[in-house]
Amino acid sequence: MQASDLLYLYLWSHRFWDPDQDQLITRVCFGITGDPDNRRNGYEGHVGHKVRFEHLWQGPDRLIRELEIKIKTDFQDHLFVGHRGFTYEWLMEDITMEQIVGWVQYEIQDIDSVSQVSAH
Repeated sequence: MQASDLLYLYLWSHRFWDPDQDQLITRVCFGITGDPDNRRNGYEGHVGHKVRFEHLWQGPDRLIRELEIKIKTDFQDHLFVGHRGFTYEWLMEDITMEQIVGWVQYEIQDIDSVSQVSAH
């Protein structure tokens, strides 16, 4: 398999103060990329601090894309909806990192070509 055929699914969490709820919130972000280092740089530019992907899986392009679509489908009611009703690849705080990691591991348990890799 050539490197260009690989995609990565990543998860990272972000904590922020929500003034509307007057509390500290932690949300999980997910997505896919062909270049995790460049993707991290993009997030750092948006949030203004270092970002670390806590979990990272690699696999064939098609399978990783299908996995991301399945997250969006299965967790549709838990996705953050923002300005003008735009839906983002952020899970609301009712879904923990442990829950989504367990879900991913369950979904890929019989797929040898998708594997978890070290997230830096």
